[in-house]
Amino acid sequence: MTMVLALSACPGGEKGTGETESGATAGETEGGATAGETVAETQGGATVGEVPAECEQADPAADAGFELTFKDWDAGSFADFDVQCVVDAVTVAEAAVTTAMTCEVDGSSEPASLRFAVAPEGAVDWEAGLAVRLRIEKDGDFADKRIVQLRAAADDAILAVAVAGGVDNNSGYPEAFLPLIYGYSRVCEGAGDTDGGTPAQIDLSDPGKAELHLISQHRGSLPIDGEHAYAVDAGEVVTGESAHYPVAQDVLLRRVRLGG
Repeated sequence: MTMVLALSACPGGEKGTGETESGATAGETEGGATAGETVAETQGGATVGEVPAECEQADPAADAGFELTFKDWDAGSFADFDVQCVVDAVTVAEAAVTTAMTCEVDGSSEPASLRFAVAPEGAVDWEAGLAVRLRIEKDGDFADKRIVQLRAAADDAILAVAVAGGVDNNSGYPEAFLPLIYGYSRVCEGAGDTDGGTPAQIDLSDPGKAELHLISQHRGSLPIDGEHAYAVDAGEVVTGESAHYPVAQDVLLRRVRLGG
């Protein structure tokens, strides 16, 4: 299911920005819900008990894969970097866009690159010469947590977020998308499990403006303004029975210039 909703201002007496149908505010957990999980009577427009067709019909255009080259971040079990960089080049080849950077690490310059699929909505909204922040988190010991953030150095605005895996209570994943609100919903219960678990839906919103709901293996976009949007691809998003590792998600978000 791909659903984009434009949100209008809520006058007194109506549900406030970020409030779910059950009355819980964004980020609030309820009845044992884990970080980012939505517990509501309706989830992404589908009434609980109804199984959206998208739960069993993948969109072949969805591609949440990414490749990061930076020091030895992918060699060991753990990685934690938060560095300042400058974009050297943004190139497109074979339907993929690569951002090459030079980063300052402990007083030395280190090359880095981030590669992912070109979004059909438009070109990425950054270029050579831009100062950026590269934030990397990895935990491959007790789970399979991989989170990469690329943000503008000037104001910490989101340029790209790429996540994979899941950890205890899903910690770290909603925070990676801030100030956007990120979570997930169990809308595919009864649709049939995959090898990894039951397909689920990611829920992404820009408070007071718009929201996007994507079921596992689907893609869409979250509007920013008339000229920009966040292009979002959900790869495999699945929930399981573990109370500690409730969801695994492959999600790619990048800021693009519409039609650019």
